[in-house]
Amino acid sequence: MGDEGDYWRDVKPVMKERSRQKRDDNRRKSAELLTKSGVQFESKNDGAHLIVTTKHGVIDFWPGTGRFIPRGFGKSGRGVFNLLKRFCT
Repeated sequence: MGDEGDYWRDVKPVMKERSRQKRDDNRRKSAELLTKSGVQFESKNDGAHLIVTTKHGVIDFWPGTGRFIPRGFGKSGRGVFNLLKRFCT
């Protein structure tokens, strides 16, 4: 196979591990931010899914990817800071 194929075969495991570490870091930091902000949430699936309770309703939040979806209202979005700004202020 060519040099480019060999390169990507060598790089792929490193990139996958870096991505996994980033998701783990996002899970930890997002939970800390929500706790510091006084937001109540329930952790599911070892922190991969957080059920956030706000005065506006319940929001499903996946901190590894930053995705959040309000239940039955509003528009979905990304990022813990956007979640805090839209629903917790």
